[in-house]
Amino acid sequence: MSFKSKRALRGVLGLLASVSLPQTAKASDLMIWSPVKLAPRTYKATLGFRLPMAWEMSAGMDLGLGGAANGRIVRSSRLATFWGRAIDDHKRFSTVWRREVALRVDTVNGTGTLCLERSRSWAVWNNLDMSTSRSLNVNYAGARNAGNSIAATHAVTVAVPWTGTSISAIGNLTDAGSIFSSTVSLQQPLAPNLNFSASFADPQTFVPSGNFRIDYRIKW
Repeated sequence: MSFKSKRALRGVLGLLASVSLPQTAKASDLMIWSPVKLAPRTYKATLGFRLPMAWEMSAGMDLGLGGAANGRIVRSSRLATFWGRAIDDHKRFSTVWRREVALRVDTVNGTGTLCLERSRSWAVWNNLDMSTSRSLNVNYAGARNAGNSIAATHAVTVAVPWTGTSISAIGNLTDAGSIFSSTVSLQQPLAPNLNFSASFADPQTFVPSGNFRIDYRIKW
């Protein structure tokens, strides 16, 4: 093989390697370590790692322990939870898609939660934004008195950016569709630091309940 052919072959192989292999991530970006002091004698630490893949994947464990003034360990403060999460975010023009899978297993209480979620947000036109989300939660109660549950949620939000107005509708199905609940809410800024909000629970029933609030915030 001539010198020019070998040089061309090396160039092609280098190009393929740069396209197919992901960039090497720093070890500090892959490691998750977050110790927190929750109370004078209660501590919690999150230990985990991230995987440099097409989906943003992470997994780890939450550990916690608390002690009494006499030095004994408080049984209710024990925490040992395994968790994992995978997120896929991508954007095209003004549309953003997000898919997420999350799992938590509490080894102390023998409970677990699996969450599947998918959302999408986009601009309908210049002065109107819209977003939708769907989620499925599977809860395993283990040896606790509470039973296992499955809940499905669908939410739709319409927002007007230049006025700050947003209207949301949320529907929930629990226990394999035997219980249905819904909420319709409105949020409207009235002035700087002054917001108005209203919500109606189960408007499809004959006895819906409503809530009206005016919030004023002071910043200093």
